[in-house]
Amino acid sequence: MNIFDTIILSITQGLAEWLPISSSGHLILWEKWLAIKEASLGFDIFLHLASLLVLLIFFRKEIRSVARDFFGRPDQNSEHHRWGWYIILSTAITALIGYFFYDRMDAFRQPHSVAVFFIVTGILVLATKFCQGAKKMNLTLAVVLGLMQGLAVLPGLSRSGSVIALALILGLNKKEAFEYSFILAIPAIIGAFILSENTLVFHPYMIFGFALTALVSFLALSWLRSIMNRDYFYWFSFYTLILGITVLLLP
Repeated sequence: MNIFDTIILSITQGLAEWLPISSSGHLILWEKWLAIKEASLGFDIFLHLASLLVLLIFFRKEIRSVARDFFGRPDQNSEHHRWGWYIILSTAITALIGYFFYDRMDAFRQPHSVAVFFIVTGILVLATKFCQGAKKMNLTLAVVLGLMQGLAVLPGLSRSGSVIALALILGLNKKEAFEYSFILAIPAIIGAFILSENTLVFHPYMIFGFALTALVSFLALSWLRSIMNRDYFYWFSFYTLILGITVLLLP
């Protein structure tokens, strides 16, 4: 892997990890089309650590509030206290599903498989155009969103896109859909790193890729929040639908 490959993969990870277009799906396409042989699952996960750092910074206030109310002031009526339990429940469900698929991932790391899940992502995101929810986060949503995040381990099925879209479809208000989706990603990324630790193979460009991914991730996350505030989230569906159909038509 050379510096050009690292730049392409890092920018792709930074943009597609938070935008609802699937970073894992794009990384697989670039690896196939650019013939990047050393871009292993371990390298993908290493780039996810840069995205994790951005999450911790971007949502530091929300994370601090949840941690304070959950550990410091266990008030059962506190919204942030309940969020702590919701996150634990969602994460447990995600872990079970993710563990089931972990040793089976190679079967899904093919372009046509990725294309199918791009289309699924596009359909889910497009459906949000017709959703204007006002619900608060609850136990049922925690279960369903944990299930969705677990399935989003499949390349092409955007984690942010599918979780946010399903939350909106089920009536959750867009502010909490945005925040819960990304805070929920934190333990998932940590868990994926632990599982893939033995697959990491370091090379001189990995630190550069980490820094570039972190920068692009922060900009992408800020842009996505602005887009959601203006109710344009569904626009991303056109991209993933067109990309998925195009890849399916390729030999």
